[in-house]
Amino acid sequence: YPIVYYRHKPHQLCRYSAMLLPPLVVYFAVLLLGCSPLSCDAFTSSISGCRGAQLLHASTTSIESTAAFKQSSPMSQKQLIKLESRLLKEMRETCQQFDMIENDDHIMVCVSGGKDSATMLHLLMKMQERFSRPDDITQGGTNFRITAVHLNQVQPGYDGSTLVQWLDSTGVDYKVIKEDTYSIVKDKTPEGKTYCSLCSRLRRGILYSIAHDINATKIALGHHADDAIETLLLNAVHSGQLKSMPARYYSNDRDMHVIRPLMTCLENDIRDYASAMEFPILPCNLCGSQPDAHRAKMKMLVGLLDGMNPNARKNMITAMSDVRPSHLLD
Repeated sequence: YPIVYYRHKPHQLCRYSAMLLPPLVVYFAVLLLGCSPLSCDAFTSSISGCRGAQLLHASTTSIESTAAFKQSSPMSQKQLIKLESRLLKEMRETCQQFDMIENDDHIMVCVSGGKDSATMLHLLMKMQERFSRPDDITQGGTNFRITAVHLNQVQPGYDGSTLVQWLDSTGVDYKVIKEDTYSIVKDKTPEGKTYCSLCSRLRRGILYSIAHDINATKIALGHHADDAIETLLLNAVHSGQLKSMPARYYSNDRDMHVIRPLMTCLENDIRDYASAMEFPILPCNLCGSQPDAHRAKMKMLVGLLDGMNPNARKNMITAMSDVRPSHLLD
């Protein structure tokens, strides 16, 4: 495609190359030097004359700008209903495409205390209400159970009372499990390495065990479209592999199906919805303590792609389900 593009529109190729190469060169130079690209004001100001640098700077400040705008302009009820309808539609279509929810399923929804899992639980309960049917199978519909599970990892300053109050108010069946994974992660992770990998493995192992204890048929995780895109870039850049997160998979070792209903939902939409619904958010003292993590850098890179094309995120999610092996090297 770049060759065809060059032959037919060389002036445009030159223009976009000149626009994008300077900030990209500086961006990867910052990565090699080990600096945090999240604080990019210093180096973007030095190349502020080019359009690419302006896009880079705009993308890195988009989250802060969005948050500031929301504070001054709260979401109206009409906007909230529209956003909820869009998220529900995306979740429903994803569940149908990958056969995530079947009749008589018992789904264990993992609620971490973040915006993603809270949104997932709330929307799944909405779907449960809409899809439920009477005992007569000729009426159609899908009946499934939900059990929310929250894992208290014994982090310093942890206070899950607001989350428990919110779960009580929803009327959903839930369990709060206490396991001290925080001290293990802090003790076993070498200095300079990220906590995420070990923390995720420990947490996932505990959740598998709980799912079997409560006879759940599936585990629902709150990963969304941005997580999938960032994972795709992380594997390509750091591992040389073209892989991301499956929307649904089966763990042979644990004999459990795992689903990700939010896989096509954008993080910005989830953030706006969680903020408008005032879901209780519990801080994570592990993730938030490492601002220079690779995933944060990939998030910034995705922001740069958004500056080039506002549909970049949606297009990348679509691309993951439209793979052309004959045009790759495998």
